[in-house]
Amino acid sequence: MSLRQPISFIIPAYNCAETVGESVESIINGNFSDGDEIIIVDDCSTDSTPTVLERLKIKYPQIQIIRNEQNRGCPASRNVGIQRAKNLLLFNLDSDNILVPGSIEKLQEYMTAHGADVAAFGAMYFFKRDTRRITHKWVFPGGVLTLADFLAGPVNPGPGGNFLYTKASWEKVGKYWEYGAGLHEAWGFSLKQLANGSKFVIMPDSFYYHRHGHSSLFVREAKLMNENLMAGKMIESFMSLISDDDAAYIKSEAGARSWFTNLSRRPIRLKTGEAGKTGRVVYSWPGKFRMALKAILRWVIIEK
Repeated sequence: MSLRQPISFIIPAYNCAETVGESVESIINGNFSDGDEIIIVDDCSTDSTPTVLERLKIKYPQIQIIRNEQNRGCPASRNVGIQRAKNLLLFNLDSDNILVPGSIEKLQEYMTAHGADVAAFGAMYFFKRDTRRITHKWVFPGGVLTLADFLAGPVNPGPGGNFLYTKASWEKVGKYWEYGAGLHEAWGFSLKQLANGSKFVIMPDSFYYHRHGHSSLFVREAKLMNENLMAGKMIESFMSLISDDDAAYIKSEAGARSWFTNLSRRPIRLKTGEAGKTGRVVYSWPGKFRMALKAILRWVIIEK
């Protein structure tokens, strides 16, 4: 029997009838222990998600379902679920992502051993429909994730948002920003954690499955607003930590519309001068082939 602390798993749900069952099963089968709870916040879904959730609750009484009275967006739904959570440890799991059996207990052990406030897996394995077909991976350096690391490039656990953290740290940083429906909500929450001194660790040799595709929340929201401006709104409170040159760049007319999407080419530096380290992207062979084909097609079009 596991001796780990009980965890409240928080799942925001909106029009996810086809995927949420698989996400819940990945908690129940291999990651659920005595004292845990699963809180699913249905954000006024318009598809068959409510019916699917009711069936899941009948099958697994450990599930609590909360229904927002109006569509409030992903960050607000996270806050609603966390406010209801009875446990001191929280794990975010998006309604289309999947955990590896036995991974949560190991992650908590790593978090406890390092006295951390937040703990993330060492990699994200991206897939579209079948976890046996990985398109690419984000692989992160293990150990402590610093604010300098976070701003050194886009490849870190922050944007994914599927990690373990204390309810106390959520309260300390003022919960999730509820800007819009959720563009960069996980990135912004990670920024607040790091900028406010939370210890954020990454467990090496571990991963979870992260679904991606054209119907994702990020893609939907990115079409509605400029993601650089949204990230700029989030980082505005912490400009005093950033080098004067980079703070001016973010505030400039050109920088305000490009700094976030250019992080891989122009990292943001801290006033301390600390050099951050970022993760790497690893493509599967099919993914490499598709990238090469796209490059060839672009070259042909340009040459013509």
